[in-house]
Amino acid sequence: MGVLNKISRFFLNPTAEEITSYFASLENDMVYRRLAIETCIDLIANAMLKVEYKTYEQNKRVKNDIYYRLNVSPNGKQNSSEFYKDLIHHLYYDNEVLIVSPGSSDSELFIADDFSTNEMALKPNTFDHVTIDDFQFNRSFKESDVIYLKLSDVNIRSIIDSFYASYGKLLSSAINIYKRNNARRFVLQGDLLHRQDRSGQDEINKMMTAQFKPFFEADNAGSVFQLQEGFDLKDVSGTSKSDSRDIKNLLDDVIDTTASAFHVPKGLMKGDMAGLSDQIDSFLIFTIHPLVSLITDELNSKLFSMAEYNSGDYIRADTANIKVTDITSMANALDKLLSIGAISVNDASEKVGTDPIDEEWANKRYITKNYSEAEQLINSLKGGEKENDSKEQTKQIRI
Repeated sequence: MGVLNKISRFFLNPTAEEITSYFASLENDMVYRRLAIETCIDLIANAMLKVEYKTYEQNKRVKNDIYYRLNVSPNGKQNSSEFYKDLIHHLYYDNEVLIVSPGSSDSELFIADDFSTNEMALKPNTFDHVTIDDFQFNRSFKESDVIYLKLSDVNIRSIIDSFYASYGKLLSSAINIYKRNNARRFVLQGDLLHRQDRSGQDEINKMMTAQFKPFFEADNAGSVFQLQEGFDLKDVSGTSKSDSRDIKNLLDDVIDTTASAFHVPKGLMKGDMAGLSDQIDSFLIFTIHPLVSLITDELNSKLFSMAEYNSGDYIRADTANIKVTDITSMANALDKLLSIGAISVNDASEKVGTDPIDEEWANKRYITKNYSEAEQLINSLKGGEKENDSKEQTKQIRI
């Protein structure tokens, strides 16, 4: 009955201290998993900001309205950085994201904050109750009219929450043990006359706590406590003190598990500089490139018909700018690419971040004289052998 009365009193007539303590415990319990999840999502979103979506018409690169919407300003309220950060957060928190264009003649792109999906087995899905901020559309959207991204069949965040539901208890327990082992406890001996009931003891405890609290606060540079005659204060605190290493190890476990779920290298989350290049390569291969493919495939399938795509109208994502590379380390690679005609001078300028040259020759591709077709090389070698044989025969005749 005591426990039930306490619970009933908390919900029916809680004190301000009890309310503050309750919500503080909830906030502390949520902050660890939120920190790990937000760190992963922020790393992914920041990397996605460096992706450039290039548009092509008839296999020639152009900058049209689609390019502007995908790389500069998707809509009048957001720039591309704000848009893609919002997209990544929706994608990882909700496991899906819906991008709509309000009007047929308007190319603006908006991320829906809420919507309902009507799934059909053999027909395209439809989307109802599409809401952006406080505005809700009063019509349905066909799947061909929207850009719909779904991360996976299982919501990653729900799995992390399930993991933390059990692991968070260990973390809370470790924090409580740390506080308990490092707390100071005293026994006050003396003639304490009070009523022999619970209320009397509660009043004594509150009075003594109020008197001792300033004396033991760490922020007080100096404090004096008046101990009356006939009272004795004994320190019964434990001699062994705990450090926060156990808590740190448990937090590392939460971060490591979250990083594995998001396919983010653990070192990137913790700021480890050892093997940074390899960590970034792993991050690009297993996290960013699949995400970019998901987005570009959906864009190409919704913005272009099969005939348009086959004729050379498409979108291609360039992820080269995600990994920062020193110009000097790129020199040999760029020289090799230029010499085999893989890139032009302006292409090389774009890779190193310099402005293109407004000359026709800068857009052409060149091949050095050292390269030729294999068949031509073989024929030239055979011709050389025949020429040597002829010279040898002439020499023998002259002799």
